[in-house]
Amino acid sequence: MKKRILALLMTGAMVLSAMGCGTQVETEQTSDITNEEVALADTVEASEEASQEVGIANPWRDITYEEANATVGKLFKAPEGATNVQWSICDSVADPSGFPGPLVQLTYDLDHYSVTAREQATSEDAEDISGMYYDWTVTDEMNLGYWGYGKMPAKFYRYISDEEWADLCTFYDVELGAAYSFSVVAKDLDGFDIQAVVESMFDQETQYGYNPLSYMDEHEPLDITGCDTFTQIVDKLEPGFAYANATIDGVDVLLVTDYTFHDPDTDKDNAIEAEIFAYGDGVPYLAGYVSAGGTAYPLSITDGKLFVGGNHFIKEYAFMGQKYMMVLEGSWVDYDSDGNGTYYAHSDVREYAEAEDDCKVADDSIMTDLFDRYMNGEVIDFQVVQ
Repeated sequence: MKKRILALLMTGAMVLSAMGCGTQVETEQTSDITNEEVALADTVEASEEASQEVGIANPWRDITYEEANATVGKLFKAPEGATNVQWSICDSVADPSGFPGPLVQLTYDLDHYSVTAREQATSEDAEDISGMYYDWTVTDEMNLGYWGYGKMPAKFYRYISDEEWADLCTFYDVELGAAYSFSVVAKDLDGFDIQAVVESMFDQETQYGYNPLSYMDEHEPLDITGCDTFTQIVDKLEPGFAYANATIDGVDVLLVTDYTFHDPDTDKDNAIEAEIFAYGDGVPYLAGYVSAGGTAYPLSITDGKLFVGGNHFIKEYAFMGQKYMMVLEGSWVDYDSDGNGTYYAHSDVREYAEAEDDCKVADDSIMTDLFDRYMNGEVIDFQVVQ
Protein backbone atom coordinates (compact mmCIF):
# COMPACT_ATOMS: atom_id res chain seq x y z
CA MET A 1 0.00 0.00 0.00
CA LYS A 2 2.84 2.41 0.92
CA LYS A 3 4.70 1.62 -2.30
CA ARG A 4 1.64 2.36 -4.43
CA ILE A 5 1.06 5.75 -2.78
CA LEU A 6 4.74 6.71 -2.89
CA ALA A 7 4.97 5.72 -6.53
CA LEU A 8 2.04 8.00 -7.35
CA LEU A 9 3.56 10.85 -5.36
CA MET A 10 6.88 10.48 -7.09
CA THR A 11 5.12 10.58 -10.43
CA GLY A 12 3.39 13.78 -9.37
CA ALA A 13 6.70 15.29 -8.31
CA MET A 14 8.24 14.47 -11.69
CA VAL A 15 5.31 16.16 -13.44
CA LEU A 16 5.88 19.31 -11.40
CA SER A 17 9.55 19.22 -12.34
CA ALA A 18 8.70 18.87 -16.00
CA MET A 19 6.45 21.92 -15.73
CA GLY A 20 9.48 24.15 -14.95
CA CYS A 21 10.08 23.80 -11.19
CA GLY A 22 13.76 24.36 -10.29
CA THR A 23 16.04 21.69 -9.02
CA GLN A 24 16.11 23.10 -5.51
CA VAL A 25 12.33 23.41 -5.35
CA GLU A 26 11.92 19.94 -6.76
CA THR A 27 14.21 18.47 -4.12
CA GLU A 28 12.41 20.22 -1.27
CA GLN A 29 8.93 19.36 -2.55
CA THR A 30 9.89 15.77 -3.09
CA SER A 31 11.31 15.50 0.39
CA ASP A 32 8.31 17.20 2.04
CA ILE A 33 5.71 15.17 0.19
CA THR A 34 7.50 11.94 0.85
CA ASN A 35 7.64 12.53 4.58
CA GLU A 36 3.99 13.54 4.78
CA GLU A 37 2.75 10.75 2.59
CA VAL A 38 4.76 8.07 4.35
CA ALA A 39 2.82 8.99 7.46
CA LEU A 40 -0.38 9.10 5.43
CA ALA A 41 0.42 5.71 3.94
CA ASP A 42 0.81 4.27 7.43
CA THR A 43 -2.58 5.69 8.42
CA VAL A 44 -4.39 4.50 5.29
CA GLU A 45 -2.86 1.05 5.50
CA ALA A 46 -3.83 0.67 9.14
CA SER A 47 -7.34 1.92 8.41
CA GLU A 48 -7.72 -0.43 5.46
CA GLU A 49 -6.54 -3.40 7.51
CA ALA A 50 -8.91 -2.50 10.34
CA SER A 51 -11.75 -2.15 7.86
CA GLN A 52 -10.98 -5.55 6.40
CA GLU A 53 -10.84 -7.09 9.88
CA VAL A 54 -14.21 -5.60 10.84
CA GLY A 55 -15.76 -6.81 7.61
CA ILE A 56 -14.59 -10.36 8.22
CA ALA A 57 -15.32 -10.54 11.94
CA ASN A 58 -18.70 -8.84 11.99
CA PRO A 59 -20.95 -9.46 8.98
CA TRP A 60 -23.96 -8.99 11.27
CA ARG A 61 -26.21 -6.00 11.75
CA ASP A 62 -28.44 -5.39 14.74
CA ILE A 63 -32.19 -5.83 14.29
CA THR A 64 -35.31 -5.86 16.42
CA TYR A 65 -37.32 -8.89 17.47
CA GLU A 66 -40.07 -7.76 15.09
CA GLU A 67 -37.68 -7.82 12.13
CA ALA A 68 -36.37 -11.22 13.15
CA ASN A 69 -39.90 -12.58 13.43
CA ALA A 70 -40.73 -11.21 9.98
CA THR A 71 -37.64 -12.86 8.46
CA VAL A 72 -38.05 -16.45 9.66
CA GLY A 73 -40.96 -18.58 10.81
CA LYS A 74 -41.44 -20.37 14.14
CA LEU A 75 -38.97 -18.05 15.83
CA PHE A 76 -37.60 -18.78 19.28
CA LYS A 77 -37.59 -16.36 22.21
CA ALA A 78 -35.22 -15.25 24.96
CA PRO A 79 -36.20 -17.10 28.14
CA GLU A 80 -37.33 -15.37 31.29
CA GLY A 81 -34.42 -13.87 33.21
CA ALA A 82 -32.19 -13.42 30.15
CA THR A 83 -29.99 -10.31 30.04
CA ASN A 84 -28.00 -8.56 27.30
CA VAL A 85 -30.56 -9.77 24.76
CA GLN A 86 -29.47 -8.90 21.23
CA TRP A 87 -31.04 -9.81 17.87
CA SER A 88 -28.94 -9.63 14.71
CA ILE A 89 -29.01 -10.79 11.10
CA CYS A 90 -26.50 -11.79 8.43
CA ASP A 91 -27.93 -10.89 5.00
CA SER A 92 -24.85 -11.76 2.96
CA VAL A 93 -25.48 -15.52 3.19
CA ALA A 94 -28.96 -15.25 1.64
CA ASP A 95 -29.66 -16.39 -1.91
CA PRO A 96 -32.13 -14.44 -4.11
CA SER A 97 -34.19 -17.62 -4.40
CA GLY A 98 -34.82 -17.54 -0.66
CA PHE A 99 -32.89 -20.77 0.04
CA PRO A 100 -30.78 -20.26 1.95
CA GLY A 101 -32.30 -17.20 3.51
CA PRO A 102 -30.82 -14.61 5.87
CA LEU A 103 -29.31 -15.98 9.06
CA VAL A 104 -31.11 -14.71 12.17
CA GLN A 105 -29.28 -14.79 15.50
CA LEU A 106 -30.19 -14.21 19.14
CA THR A 107 -27.57 -13.85 21.87
CA TYR A 108 -28.16 -13.42 25.59
CA ASP A 109 -26.71 -14.15 29.02
CA LEU A 110 -28.40 -16.38 31.58
CA ASP A 111 -27.03 -17.91 34.79
CA HIS A 112 -23.43 -16.94 33.95
CA TYR A 113 -23.66 -18.54 30.50
CA SER A 114 -23.76 -16.83 27.10
CA VAL A 115 -26.18 -18.46 24.67
CA THR A 116 -26.24 -18.13 20.87
CA ALA A 117 -29.32 -19.25 18.92
CA ARG A 118 -29.67 -19.20 15.14
CA GLU A 119 -32.34 -19.93 12.56
CA GLN A 120 -32.18 -19.95 8.77
CA ALA A 121 -34.38 -21.13 5.92
CA THR A 122 -32.30 -23.80 4.18
CA SER A 123 -32.69 -26.35 1.44
CA GLU A 124 -30.69 -29.04 3.21
CA ASP A 125 -31.73 -30.54 6.51
CA ALA A 126 -28.16 -31.58 7.29
CA GLU A 127 -26.79 -28.05 6.98
CA ASP A 128 -25.06 -26.86 10.15
CA ILE A 129 -25.58 -23.13 10.72
CA SER A 130 -23.87 -22.96 14.12
CA GLY A 131 -20.46 -21.90 12.81
CA MET A 132 -18.84 -24.31 15.29
CA TYR A 133 -16.18 -26.73 14.08
CA TYR A 134 -15.09 -28.73 17.09
CA ASP A 135 -13.93 -32.32 17.13
CA TRP A 136 -16.90 -33.26 19.31
CA THR A 137 -16.20 -35.39 22.36
CA VAL A 138 -19.78 -36.67 22.81
CA THR A 139 -22.79 -36.80 20.45
CA ASP A 140 -26.38 -37.86 21.05
CA GLU A 141 -29.83 -37.77 19.43
CA MET A 142 -33.30 -37.47 20.98
CA ASN A 143 -36.66 -35.78 20.44
CA LEU A 144 -37.33 -32.35 21.89
CA GLY A 145 -40.30 -31.92 24.19
CA TYR A 146 -41.99 -28.69 23.06
CA TRP A 147 -40.81 -28.43 19.48
CA GLY A 148 -42.84 -30.42 16.95
CA TYR A 149 -45.31 -31.58 19.60
CA GLY A 150 -42.55 -33.60 21.24
CA LYS A 151 -41.56 -35.34 18.00
CA MET A 152 -38.78 -33.01 16.80
CA PRO A 153 -35.57 -35.06 16.37
CA ALA A 154 -32.52 -33.11 17.54
CA LYS A 155 -28.78 -33.72 17.64
CA PHE A 156 -26.68 -32.86 20.65
CA TYR A 157 -22.92 -32.31 20.76
CA ARG A 158 -20.43 -31.63 23.54
CA TYR A 159 -16.74 -30.73 23.29
CA ILE A 160 -14.50 -30.99 26.36
CA SER A 161 -10.93 -29.76 26.73
CA ASP A 162 -8.75 -28.25 29.44
CA GLU A 163 -9.30 -24.78 27.96
CA GLU A 164 -13.05 -24.79 27.26
CA TRP A 165 -16.28 -26.76 26.91
CA ALA A 166 -18.86 -26.33 24.14
CA ASP A 167 -22.46 -27.53 23.86
CA LEU A 168 -24.52 -27.52 20.67
CA CYS A 169 -28.05 -28.57 19.76
CA THR A 170 -29.21 -28.61 16.14
CA PHE A 171 -32.44 -29.64 14.45
CA TYR A 172 -34.31 -29.12 11.20
CA ASP A 173 -38.02 -28.32 10.89
CA VAL A 174 -39.05 -30.20 7.75
CA GLU A 175 -42.48 -28.58 7.63
CA LEU A 176 -40.97 -25.08 7.73
CA GLY A 177 -37.75 -25.83 5.87
CA ALA A 178 -35.58 -24.17 8.50
CA ALA A 179 -32.42 -25.15 10.37
CA TYR A 180 -31.84 -24.25 14.02
CA SER A 181 -28.78 -24.19 16.25
CA PHE A 182 -28.35 -23.40 19.95
CA SER A 183 -24.87 -23.21 21.43
CA VAL A 184 -22.93 -22.32 24.57
CA VAL A 185 -19.18 -22.08 25.12
CA ALA A 186 -17.70 -21.76 28.60
CA LYS A 187 -14.74 -22.77 30.74
CA ASP A 188 -16.81 -25.58 32.29
CA LEU A 189 -20.29 -26.87 31.38
CA ASP A 190 -20.49 -29.71 33.87
CA GLY A 191 -24.14 -29.98 34.94
CA PHE A 192 -25.32 -27.62 32.18
CA ASP A 193 -28.38 -28.85 30.21
CA ILE A 194 -28.51 -27.50 26.66
CA GLN A 195 -31.83 -29.26 26.03
CA ALA A 196 -33.46 -27.38 28.90
CA VAL A 197 -32.24 -24.15 27.33
CA VAL A 198 -33.73 -25.07 23.96
CA GLU A 199 -37.08 -26.02 25.53
CA SER A 200 -37.21 -22.73 27.44
CA MET A 201 -36.82 -20.81 24.17
CA PHE A 202 -39.84 -22.42 22.49
CA ASP A 203 -42.36 -19.68 21.74
CA GLN A 204 -45.96 -20.79 21.32
CA GLU A 205 -46.88 -17.38 19.89
CA THR A 206 -44.79 -17.95 16.74
CA GLN A 207 -45.80 -21.58 16.16
CA TYR A 208 -48.55 -21.16 13.59
CA GLY A 209 -51.04 -24.00 13.77
CA TYR A 210 -49.91 -24.88 17.30
CA ASN A 211 -52.98 -25.77 19.36
CA PRO A 212 -52.09 -26.87 22.88
CA LEU A 213 -55.79 -26.73 23.84
CA SER A 214 -56.93 -29.17 21.18
CA TYR A 215 -58.11 -31.48 23.95
CA MET A 216 -60.83 -28.89 24.67
CA ASP A 217 -62.69 -29.64 21.46
CA GLU A 218 -65.51 -31.28 23.43
CA HIS A 219 -65.55 -28.61 26.12
CA GLU A 220 -67.18 -25.23 25.59
CA PRO A 221 -65.04 -22.69 27.46
CA LEU A 222 -66.40 -19.83 29.53
CA ASP A 223 -66.89 -16.60 27.60
CA ILE A 224 -64.67 -13.98 29.24
CA THR A 225 -65.07 -11.33 26.55
CA GLY A 226 -64.62 -7.89 28.06
CA CYS A 227 -63.09 -9.20 31.30
CA ASP A 228 -59.91 -7.34 32.22
CA THR A 229 -59.41 -8.94 35.64
CA PHE A 230 -60.04 -12.20 37.47
CA THR A 231 -62.58 -10.32 39.58
CA GLN A 232 -64.61 -9.44 36.51
CA ILE A 233 -64.64 -13.12 35.49
CA VAL A 234 -65.93 -14.08 38.93
CA ASP A 235 -68.57 -11.34 38.81
CA LYS A 236 -70.11 -12.82 35.67
CA LEU A 237 -70.30 -16.39 37.02
CA GLU A 238 -73.82 -17.75 37.47
CA PRO A 239 -74.99 -19.36 40.74
CA GLY A 240 -73.66 -22.88 41.10
CA PHE A 241 -70.32 -22.05 39.48
CA ALA A 242 -67.27 -21.96 41.70
CA TYR A 243 -63.80 -20.45 41.58
CA ALA A 244 -60.44 -20.64 43.32
CA ASN A 245 -57.29 -18.52 43.22
CA ALA A 246 -54.04 -20.44 43.19
CA THR A 247 -50.41 -20.27 42.14
CA ILE A 248 -49.25 -22.95 39.72
CA ASP A 249 -45.60 -23.15 38.74
CA GLY A 250 -45.13 -19.57 39.97
CA VAL A 251 -48.04 -18.23 37.90
CA ASP A 252 -51.12 -16.71 39.55
CA VAL A 253 -54.22 -18.38 38.12
CA LEU A 254 -57.97 -18.45 38.51
CA LEU A 255 -59.70 -21.84 38.35
CA VAL A 256 -63.38 -21.89 37.38
CA THR A 257 -65.75 -24.87 37.44
CA ASP A 258 -69.48 -25.46 37.10
CA TYR A 259 -69.46 -28.45 39.47
CA THR A 260 -68.19 -28.93 43.03
CA PHE A 261 -68.77 -31.43 45.82
CA HIS A 262 -68.40 -30.87 49.54
CA ASP A 263 -65.91 -32.90 51.60
CA PRO A 264 -67.20 -33.05 55.20
CA ASP A 265 -63.82 -34.24 56.50
CA THR A 266 -62.03 -31.09 55.34
CA ASP A 267 -65.07 -28.80 55.05
CA LYS A 268 -63.90 -27.86 51.56
CA ASP A 269 -65.72 -27.62 48.26
CA ASN A 270 -63.67 -29.65 45.82
CA ALA A 271 -63.71 -29.95 42.04
CA ILE A 272 -62.62 -32.55 39.52
CA GLU A 273 -62.54 -30.30 36.47
CA ALA A 274 -61.76 -26.64 35.88
CA GLU A 275 -60.80 -24.03 33.34
CA ILE A 276 -57.59 -22.26 34.25
CA PHE A 277 -57.10 -18.58 33.50
CA ALA A 278 -53.85 -16.62 33.70
CA TYR A 279 -52.78 -13.07 32.86
CA GLY A 280 -51.16 -12.28 29.53
CA ASP A 281 -50.46 -8.72 28.34
CA GLY A 282 -52.34 -7.52 31.40
CA VAL A 283 -55.63 -9.31 30.71
CA PRO A 284 -56.91 -12.84 31.48
CA TYR A 285 -56.73 -15.64 28.92
CA LEU A 286 -57.60 -19.34 28.98
CA ALA A 287 -54.37 -21.20 29.83
CA GLY A 288 -55.80 -24.69 30.12
CA TYR A 289 -58.62 -27.06 31.01
CA VAL A 290 -58.26 -30.18 33.16
CA SER A 291 -60.59 -33.01 34.12
CA ALA A 292 -60.05 -35.73 36.73
CA GLY A 293 -61.46 -39.27 36.76
CA GLY A 294 -63.95 -38.93 39.61
CA THR A 295 -64.64 -37.42 43.01
CA ALA A 296 -62.02 -39.66 44.61
CA TYR A 297 -59.44 -37.49 42.84
CA PRO A 298 -60.11 -33.79 43.57
CA LEU A 299 -57.82 -31.25 41.93
CA SER A 300 -54.75 -30.76 44.07
CA ILE A 301 -51.49 -28.80 44.12
CA THR A 302 -48.16 -30.29 45.18
CA ASP A 303 -44.95 -28.25 45.19
CA GLY A 304 -46.58 -25.63 42.98
CA LYS A 305 -47.69 -28.15 40.34
CA LEU A 306 -51.31 -29.06 39.52
CA PHE A 307 -52.17 -32.76 39.85
CA VAL A 308 -55.10 -34.38 38.05
CA GLY A 309 -55.83 -38.07 38.48
CA GLY A 310 -58.18 -41.01 38.09
CA ASN A 311 -58.27 -44.72 38.76
CA HIS A 312 -55.95 -45.47 35.86
CA PHE A 313 -54.05 -42.22 35.22
CA ILE A 314 -52.25 -39.34 36.91
CA LYS A 315 -50.90 -36.09 35.41
CA GLU A 316 -48.73 -33.28 36.71
CA TYR A 317 -49.30 -29.91 34.99
CA ALA A 318 -47.00 -26.89 34.88
CA PHE A 319 -46.38 -23.80 32.76
CA MET A 320 -42.62 -24.29 32.30
CA GLY A 321 -42.28 -20.69 31.14
CA GLN A 322 -44.92 -21.16 28.44
CA LYS A 323 -48.28 -19.50 27.89
CA TYR A 324 -50.35 -22.67 28.15
CA MET A 325 -50.22 -25.42 30.73
CA MET A 326 -48.33 -28.54 29.72
CA VAL A 327 -48.10 -32.07 31.08
CA LEU A 328 -44.84 -32.10 33.01
CA GLU A 329 -45.26 -35.77 33.82
CA GLY A 330 -48.06 -38.23 33.16
CA SER A 331 -48.63 -41.95 33.46
CA TRP A 332 -51.48 -44.39 32.83
CA VAL A 333 -52.20 -48.09 32.76
CA ASP A 334 -54.20 -50.34 30.45
CA TYR A 335 -55.45 -53.74 31.65
CA ASP A 336 -56.03 -56.75 29.45
CA SER A 337 -58.82 -59.31 29.92
CA ASP A 338 -56.67 -61.23 32.41
CA GLY A 339 -56.06 -58.16 34.55
CA ASN A 340 -52.46 -57.70 33.48
CA GLY A 341 -51.47 -54.05 33.37
CA THR A 342 -49.37 -52.30 30.72
CA TYR A 343 -47.92 -49.00 31.92
CA TYR A 344 -47.23 -45.87 29.92
CA ALA A 345 -45.58 -42.51 30.55
CA HIS A 346 -45.65 -39.23 28.64
CA SER A 347 -44.43 -35.66 29.05
CA ASP A 348 -45.01 -32.59 26.90
CA VAL A 349 -41.63 -31.20 27.84
CA ARG A 350 -39.18 -34.11 27.85
CA GLU A 351 -38.68 -37.74 26.92
CA TYR A 352 -38.56 -40.66 29.31
CA ALA A 353 -35.32 -42.48 28.64
CA GLU A 354 -36.95 -45.78 29.55
CA ALA A 355 -40.07 -45.27 27.40
CA GLU A 356 -40.53 -46.97 24.05
CA ASP A 357 -41.87 -45.22 20.94
CA ASP A 358 -45.47 -45.88 22.04
CA CYS A 359 -44.77 -44.42 25.53
CA LYS A 360 -44.74 -47.91 27.07
CA VAL A 361 -42.62 -48.31 30.20
CA ALA A 362 -41.50 -51.41 32.07
CA ASP A 363 -43.44 -50.98 35.32
CA ASP A 364 -45.63 -48.75 37.48
CA SER A 365 -42.78 -46.84 39.18
CA ILE A 366 -43.53 -43.53 37.43
CA MET A 367 -47.24 -43.78 38.15
CA THR A 368 -46.61 -44.74 41.77
CA ASP A 369 -44.30 -41.79 42.29
CA LEU A 370 -46.85 -39.38 40.81
CA PHE A 371 -49.67 -40.75 42.97
CA ASP A 372 -47.47 -40.48 46.08
CA ARG A 373 -46.82 -36.83 45.33
CA TYR A 374 -50.47 -36.23 44.58
CA MET A 375 -51.52 -37.67 47.93
CA ASN A 376 -49.11 -35.34 49.73
CA GLY A 377 -50.55 -32.26 48.05
CA GLU A 378 -53.20 -29.75 49.11
CA VAL A 379 -56.68 -30.12 47.66
CA ILE A 380 -57.91 -26.89 46.08
CA ASP A 381 -60.77 -25.25 47.99
CA PHE A 382 -63.36 -23.65 45.66
CA GLN A 383 -65.74 -20.82 46.54
CA VAL A 384 -69.27 -21.50 45.27
CA VAL A 385 -71.22 -18.63 43.76
CA GLN A 386 -74.64 -18.31 45.47
